[in-house]
Amino acid sequence: MDLSILKWVHATFHGQTWLNFIMAGVTWLGEFGAAAILLAVVLIIIKKTRRAGFAVAAAVVIDVLVVNVILKSFVNRPRPWTEWEEIIGFYASVGARQPTDSSFPSGHAAACMAAAVVMLFRYKWKGLIAFAVAVLVAISRIYLCLHYPSDVLGGVLIGAACGVAGHFIVKLIENKLDKNKSAGQPSDGK
Repeated sequence: MDLSILKWVHATFHGQTWLNFIMAGVTWLGEFGAAAILLAVVLIIIKKTRRAGFAVAAAVVIDVLVVNVILKSFVNRPRPWTEWEEIIGFYASVGARQPTDSSFPSGHAAACMAAAVVMLFRYKWKGLIAFAVAVLVAISRIYLCLHYPSDVLGGVLIGAACGVAGHFIVKLIENKLDKNKSAGQPSDGK
């Protein structure tokens, strides 16, 4: 069924050159976790958002370990073009890079969703921008036929779990630091 969905996407949308290039640009945001890493760095640099930045960084590190170190090696699912070689010409026409690692789960979708979930926890409605970017990156992976839909769904779910883990790990550390800080401060005389 996964391949049938990709063939339908190809037949239905790939004739739209402008959309192909937009999706190739969107998918670039997820290359090597670029958007998530950049978000973490920017948030860490700004004092007011530093803790959120550490939470995004923690989520991305957890994501890399779970997705790239463990799951991709363990599952080792071939990419769509291994059973559908005709799509390779499309990749060349839009300049899409053909990754050589395992197809499951989608690392692009996982990294972006991990960062987005942290942003939703930290900034509620303001985090919807990061969530929208993560969803677009996930859709772009299916649109470009670089992953099977189940790879992307798996990446989204795993990334969300990594985002939750990163948020709560950093929250525990924050609580411990805040508790130690307040315990070490002189009393106000009461």
